[in-house]
Amino acid sequence: MKDAEALHKLRQSLEQSLPLVKAVFPIDVMFALTNREHFLFYLPGEEIDIHVEEGTPIPARSGIRKALDQQEPVSVALGKEIYGTPFKSTTLPVRNEGQEVIGAFTIGISLTHQTILNEAAEHLATSSEEIRSVSDEIAGTATELAQEISLLKTLGERVVADLSKTDAILAFMKQIADSSNLLGINASIEAAHAGEHGRGFGIVAKEIRKMADSSGSSAKEIKEIVDSIQDSITRLGKKLEGSYLLSERQAAATEQIAASMQQLSASAEDIRRVAQLL
Repeated sequence: MKDAEALHKLRQSLEQSLPLVKAVFPIDVMFALTNREHFLFYLPGEEIDIHVEEGTPIPARSGIRKALDQQEPVSVALGKEIYGTPFKSTTLPVRNEGQEVIGAFTIGISLTHQTILNEAAEHLATSSEEIRSVSDEIAGTATELAQEISLLKTLGERVVADLSKTDAILAFMKQIADSSNLLGINASIEAAHAGEHGRGFGIVAKEIRKMADSSGSSAKEIKEIVDSIQDSITRLGKKLEGSYLLSERQAAATEQIAASMQQLSASAEDIRRVAQLL
């Protein structure tokens, strides 16, 4: 009889206080009080409703029955397919003054927010992993590109250096042309002094001067072409250097993105842990 009176007083207290608790609770909750056989009090949530009323027998395979039989707190997670909304019920045995279990008090807390958080965390983790994978690939490609550009820049510098060597060759060709031209002039003078006997020698001298003029002209043209090539390669080298710096910045930026994505993955795991606390 004392046990029934104690449960009755507890029920009266719960009827007065729990609606207020429910009103200020940040997520949907339900409450129930039982004796060892049936429900004495039930306050459903906005979405959580196990559809019982006073006098409904305690289900044989419920968390409440388990808590009563084991005489210890029991928590059970129930999926959306059972009552239409996922929630977690926690049942505490109610004891009399002699510490005998005379009933149970149950609170059901909605897991809707936990489900949303878990799904968001999973999506975030998957997305960040995909982005990080792509970022790693871009970073690797950018690094390879920087290496290739650096190699091209080195080859361009080598070509410029090789072209610079042609200056000595062209100078030598010009010197030969000048010397040949001078030789031709001297030969022409000597041929003129020789008169009729120097006619053949004069023809040779003329051809030598033509060859000298042709060689000088060719050397000049080659010099202009070489200068043009050298100028183009120099400008190309500057462009390659700019591209190299950009590729290095790209590699650094993508590595930073990959690091940020790794941090997002860690944040997703934190969200999962927070969700499990609900």
